[in-house]
Amino acid sequence: MNNRSDLSKTIMSSFTTSLTMTQLSKVMALTTLGLILTACGGGSSSNDNSNSNTGGGNVTPPASTDLFTVKAKEWKIQPASNMSYCYDIDTQAQISCDGSDWDLKFAMGTRTPLLFTNSGVSGSGTGGALYSPFDASWATLSKEKDATQAGALPAQAWIVDAFSNAFMDSKNGISSFFEYDVFGDHRMSPNFKTYLVTTDNSSTKVIGTVEKPVFAVQIYNYYQGSTSGYVSLRYINTANPEDVRTLTVDASKGWAYVDLNTGTISDKSTGSWQLAFNRYNVQQNAQVGSVVASQPTGFYDADGKVITEKFKDSNAFTATLTDLKATTTATVSKWGSNTITSVLNPAYQGAYPAKLNYGWYNYYPTIETAQADGLQAPHMLKANIDNATMIRGNKGSSYARVHLKEISYADPAKAASQSTWTFEFDVQPSK
Repeated sequence: MNNRSDLSKTIMSSFTTSLTMTQLSKVMALTTLGLILTACGGGSSSNDNSNSNTGGGNVTPPASTDLFTVKAKEWKIQPASNMSYCYDIDTQAQISCDGSDWDLKFAMGTRTPLLFTNSGVSGSGTGGALYSPFDASWATLSKEKDATQAGALPAQAWIVDAFSNAFMDSKNGISSFFEYDVFGDHRMSPNFKTYLVTTDNSSTKVIGTVEKPVFAVQIYNYYQGSTSGYVSLRYINTANPEDVRTLTVDASKGWAYVDLNTGTISDKSTGSWQLAFNRYNVQQNAQVGSVVASQPTGFYDADGKVITEKFKDSNAFTATLTDLKATTTATVSKWGSNTITSVLNPAYQGAYPAKLNYGWYNYYPTIETAQADGLQAPHMLKANIDNATMIRGNKGSSYARVHLKEISYADPAKAASQSTWTFEFDVQPSK
């Protein structure tokens, strides 16, 4: 693939001074996937953010002028439980999360927060982030003069927020029911994986009731002719496995909401629906749970590598019907819910009762671990001041590097006292 070779040269030239090789490989993988999905028609959704051209030929050299002209702006938050707070990097001020102009959201839980960018499924903007807080340092990012690397950084490198569920948890970061470019034709090829979808995630039974059915679902196509974004389903109500139904969902222009009970599709999220599709993205309704029930044999080898001949098999649709029906004898210990993921919320590192590292901060479950890092009480948090990220603004034209500078407590001896979180930003304004 020529575009992959060109892309590698572009990334290597512009990132040599600021990325480790591990981080570089991550960005290259994400960028290459975004570029080739756009090429095959996978990037025209209303929620896609692949709206810029990386160009070709010679790489533009990094800017010699520091474009981060707004320095050391602080955002102080005194959060209440289960409340969200938003920041606008263009005005360097806290604003309402109800509008579309926010760039970074701080959503407080009962004790710890989650962070989101105005991108993907978190907002209507074209924001995103380049790094997990584990993958970049404030010291390194502070040396950057241009967040876009003088235009050499592809738009697809900015990682957007996405849904996470059984359909979306995959090594390719997009879906677990297709493989991309198996035959060098930039197309999605189905693997006929079977999913169980319950309308009652409080019960682990795989055979539902009339009021609360359970469905087994396979996705077997992504095209209508040569046009992408048309998702074809084959499914059963597990209480009646011989009644096999098919449905094609036009997910090419935005979210399409599917009611498996009636086989109907709507562009509105009101009423009864279990699954919704927007190109290769899938979300599920709040009461719905899902799990991967099975992957038909022959599509992957023991190491998880694609077996191309199996994906060529014209009889695969017929042969995998038995896998769909076999889900009636499956067992489920727990249903997967629908959540929103962001690169800004990595899985914590460490093991209880030692301190737990959440990237932006450490959590200290015991008095011993707290005192070892200069805190006075258990269950307190302390900022990891050198961990950082780079974010893109909601309009896609301004940027900021950010780190958590401090977490302080009204009473340093009480973890339950009011906390104050201080973030620091350097901003590269819109041109």
